[in-house]
Amino acid sequence: MRAPSTSANLGAGFDVVAVAHDAYVAEAYVKVGSGCGVEVRFRGFDPGGDNTVVRAFRRFFELTGVCRGVEVEVVNHIPVARGLGSSGASAVAALAGFIREAGVRVDPRLVVEAAGFGEAAAAGSPHFDNVAGAALGGAVVLTSLSPVDFVKFTPRLTFVVGVPDVPPMPNKTKMMREVLPREVEFRTYVRQISRVASLVAGFALSDPRLVARGMEDEVVEAARAPLVPGYHRARRYALEAGALGFALSGAGPSVIALVLDRDADAVKSAVARAYAEEGLRAEVKVAAVAEGALSQT
Repeated sequence: MRAPSTSANLGAGFDVVAVAHDAYVAEAYVKVGSGCGVEVRFRGFDPGGDNTVVRAFRRFFELTGVCRGVEVEVVNHIPVARGLGSSGASAVAALAGFIREAGVRVDPRLVVEAAGFGEAAAAGSPHFDNVAGAALGGAVVLTSLSPVDFVKFTPRLTFVVGVPDVPPMPNKTKMMREVLPREVEFRTYVRQISRVASLVAGFALSDPRLVARGMEDEVVEAARAPLVPGYHRARRYALEAGALGFALSGAGPSVIALVLDRDADAVKSAVARAYAEEGLRAEVKVAAVAEGALSQT
């Protein structure tokens, strides 16, 4: 079973918006047997015994009342700790593989809730944006966090994803949340609402220019950008090359630019050049909106 990489927030949609794309993928190979419990192996990367997949299964068993003996091998091709939803995609791919192999029918909201609960192993607290994107595909907007609920859109959008090769930041997600402002002026709040509305409208209408308006963010991204190597130069070069919008992918350090197809290669080259001038190695890809893992069950 495969789950796609995701970019959460996409600018103003902090913790409630994510888009799934085909830049990278996580794979999970699942065997279902007798008993009740889960054993997980990671090929090429060891997050430890208390990981997102184990926690996600435990929560899934609690929510559904379905418990089997499960063996999972995860092969994650999504760069770890780069803001591309690697931990969430691992859990989603594993849960989707179990659902298919066990032949059970499950409300997708329970899959998202279980996988989001598993994210606490990597991020310190549950969150549901990346896992919703990985599970459902397309662009996902969370409409409720308790209980978890969402709306999925299937916009036709093209992105350039830049992944700088920088040392992993210890406790990155926790630290990136700690730098966020505790108070926001009312006028700023209103502007942010208008941007989130633009994101949703752009997804619904498959209108990249509306989505681009929503990728402006003067609250979360303004606080995080100074901590992200190469961000400002990559943003400037991408917009100069024709990108419609530009944002951190999740908590970074990866970035995502929204482009028209005709400008994709130029923006890709511009972002690569920006990182090179910063003295950073980087992988830069053109990506399209992807299907989610649950579409394969």
